[in-house]
Amino acid sequence: MKIIAYDRFRPGVTMEMITPYLPDEVSNVWRLWKAGIVRENYARADEPGVVIVFELDSVEEARRYTDDFPLSKANMLEWFFIPVQVALPIESLFRPEIDVDEPYDRTTKSSVAGGR
Repeated sequence: MKIIAYDRFRPGVTMEMITPYLPDEVSNVWRLWKAGIVRENYARADEPGVVIVFELDSVEEARRYTDDFPLSKANMLEWFFIPVQVALPIESLFRPEIDVDEPYDRTTKSSVAGGR
């Protein structure tokens, strides 16, 4: 199962405070990436923080990994978890009379407003 984990700085924590921890934090995530535990890693675009996609059996297991991160041990972050699974095949819900033909993207210029 994939678990999306994202963090937030605890109140009062600044970038300057976390900077000394970053080399250990990044190497820890890289180690987990090489082991296939972390599948994706992103910087948040809306605020300081990261989004990590884990490949694990449970949120509890993901929490064990995030609890082991240097910034978590220093009590500078709070973590949130969203377990996700493969969606049911959407096409199985379509009735034959519903349009599922090309163009699949109806926002393209040629298909919007009658091709205008």
